[in-house]
Amino acid sequence: MRQEGVFSRNVSEICFQMSATITIQLSPSAIALADRFKSAPTEFPQAIKRGMNRALSIVAGRIQEKRLTGHGPFPVSEHRLGERTGQLKLRTRSTPATVMAAGNTVTVTGAIGSSTRYAAYQEFGTRRLPARAPFRTGIQENAEYIGTEIEKEIVKSLKP
Repeated sequence: MRQEGVFSRNVSEICFQMSATITIQLSPSAIALADRFKSAPTEFPQAIKRGMNRALSIVAGRIQEKRLTGHGPFPVSEHRLGERTGQLKLRTRSTPATVMAAGNTVTVTGAIGSSTRYAAYQEFGTRRLPARAPFRTGIQENAEYIGTEIEKEIVKSLKP
């Protein structure tokens, strides 16, 4: 799994200031299904995109509920943050997946993050603040669910 932080300095931008990105490894059965898409190569990435969009919106809610709720402080090892203002929880969302094609490679990318200024500090840490990683931890906990939702969409796309 690959994770990366995306930062923006302009608070007025609509993009996330911090997001956690995930790469999902599909099961061998899902990869075998990919062979059936050879006649419709554009449909396969679109099926992945639909499954990812559905899954990431659910996972964002799970992260809000499990990782960004409660009266803290919590131990760093729990990867959980207590609510103070509620802004981190309120501004947590998933971004719609995008499909990028370059030659024979197609990449489908989706993200979950928050537009709060301090989200990246909590996720990745600073010199004084340890990384709590509520987003990466929440995504890792739900990686199997995300893969399952993608596989469901692939199977659904194959039905006549």
